[in-house]
Amino acid sequence: MKKLLTGLACIAVLSASAQNREIAFKDADWKTQLATAKKENKLIFFDAYTSWCGPCKMMAKDVFTKDNVADLFNNTFHNVKYDMEKGEGPALKDKYGVSAFPTYLFINGDGEIVHKIVGSMPAAEFMEEAGKALKPESTAFGLAKKFNSGDHSEATTVAYLEALEKAYESDKVGVVAKVYFDALPKSALMDGNNWNLALKYLSNPSSEAFAYMYANKGELEKRYGVDKTNMYFERTFNSSVYAVKRSYEKKTNLKEAKEIIAAIRKLQAKPTANAENMLAQLDLIEYAAANKWDKFCAKVGGVIDKDDFPRKSGFVVMAANDVVTAAPVKYSHEAIKWANELEKNNPDLFTSIQLADLRKRTFKKQGKTAEAEVMAAKAQDLRKEAMQKKQMTPPMMKD
Repeated sequence: MKKLLTGLACIAVLSASAQNREIAFKDADWKTQLATAKKENKLIFFDAYTSWCGPCKMMAKDVFTKDNVADLFNNTFHNVKYDMEKGEGPALKDKYGVSAFPTYLFINGDGEIVHKIVGSMPAAEFMEEAGKALKPESTAFGLAKKFNSGDHSEATTVAYLEALEKAYESDKVGVVAKVYFDALPKSALMDGNNWNLALKYLSNPSSEAFAYMYANKGELEKRYGVDKTNMYFERTFNSSVYAVKRSYEKKTNLKEAKEIIAAIRKLQAKPTANAENMLAQLDLIEYAAANKWDKFCAKVGGVIDKDDFPRKSGFVVMAANDVVTAAPVKYSHEAIKWANELEKNNPDLFTSIQLADLRKRTFKKQGKTAEAEVMAAKAQDLRKEAMQKKQMTPPMMKD
């Protein structure tokens, strides 16, 4: 037994000592990093992280310190890392469109992205993904050139869509899927293979293919089931409204956003169960973008007066938070009024937390610090109650 324990101890020591290398990151300004990489004829491995990102720390501790990972990266790439909230980080974050952490970019000496990885993963998968950077034709950026040059075959398109998905490029997925599906014969859209691809990738209501499938929803229900079909269309409409809202708030992709709004309104001319809520959300998005806050507030007031409005609480809470976030302070009293109206109907615990958070944000905007602190304490107590009851709690919004 003593010999066995000694042997195990030796193995443990050997295992620990075997993992003694890690990725070596170069410290220099970005301009110098680019020049060095170009001179060495190496791709830059760019670790975009933040100090508060847990998965970033896990990758640095558990993956970057593996010998095989360190050897691959140190021998192959010019390795750099930047905190996206310090120094050159914010400018590089904007330059390369980093929106999630961790993001790992592979950049050539001309400053062009050739590959992108988003999120944490085991060492073996990370090495496999990194290897793709050395074969640009298999990356989202290489496949983009192939697709944009006219190769819209199923093999190229699906490979491109999969690469975009891994690269966290959801907006581009919708654009590419629309091009691909709209070029297919209408008769082929109902086939099982294309239906399964549509379920995964076609999420743009302005697509002609989507409109055709929606017009033939009854046939899809017969072939593939009512639940799956309805879930697909509901998910697509809801995610599209969210994407439109994000586009208007960021003032990006506005042309596509306007096309989606027009398409949804056309497709919902014959209303579905959730159409009223969806169309009202689109109205609010456009009112907010045009700074028509009087119309915005009047719309929400009309919704509150309707007893049968679908998903009323969620709609009103979201609208009220938009007022607090973006409208002039003189409209903030409307948010409190709407919160009081919802409170009259004995809301569930989830909604009560949302209303406490909303009041806290509103009072803070109005400069009522004491009232805001009271609401913050109430929201905290309600969250504790929800945790004790093992109930879901809403995410906390920024003040």
